[in-house]
Amino acid sequence: MPISRAQQAPQISLQFLSFPEQLESEPVELFIEKGKTIIVDIPGNELSPAYKVPPLASIAVGKTITNEKGESVFQTYGTANPIAAKKQIILLIRKGEKNSDGFVVLPLNAQLDEFAGGNYLLINASKMQVGGSIGDKKFILKPGQKDLLKPNASHTSGGCQVTLSYLKEDKWKVFYDTRWVVNVRYRSLIFFYQDPESGSLGVAPIMDFL
Repeated sequence: MPISRAQQAPQISLQFLSFPEQLESEPVELFIEKGKTIIVDIPGNELSPAYKVPPLASIAVGKTITNEKGESVFQTYGTANPIAAKKQIILLIRKGEKNSDGFVVLPLNAQLDEFAGGNYLLINASKMQVGGSIGDKKFILKPGQKDLLKPNASHTSGGCQVTLSYLKEDKWKVFYDTRWVVNVRYRSLIFFYQDPESGSLGVAPIMDFL
């Protein structure tokens, strides 16, 4: 049986994450090539397993359905242009409660060798400018930017104070104030995103155990 070009191409690794989080998120299909898809999990509280696929012409998620002619067709829920990275996190921002309501698809470069235990990778997937402090480290992120912080614990218990704000009408407004633990056994991905219906800003801390 001939080997397709997709099978011959070098593999890339994709992990998925969806927001806002749902109690029971249904998987979606990832389009590989005409007539071929794979089912991928899209959890909201942790990264999905890594899926090895060939480099894709586009990142497209959806579902295979049968049309009126009895043909199998791919119904697209969301697409994005690919990025050049061997390891990627595919962030899916929901446009509604159901998968079929659609997603905003954001591929992110996950190739960060310096991203070690106790570190925080901040990713601003919103359309707002955000900023704040985690322990003794401060940051400001414009839309689409990311930053890697290596904070020191600011409390004797090993925790650090976390204050997050957004910029509105030239004023910073605090929307999140709490305490997080600094632990070398895991690294943390911090996603800023906006609810697709209300536009309100949210933050999702995801722990990645090493």
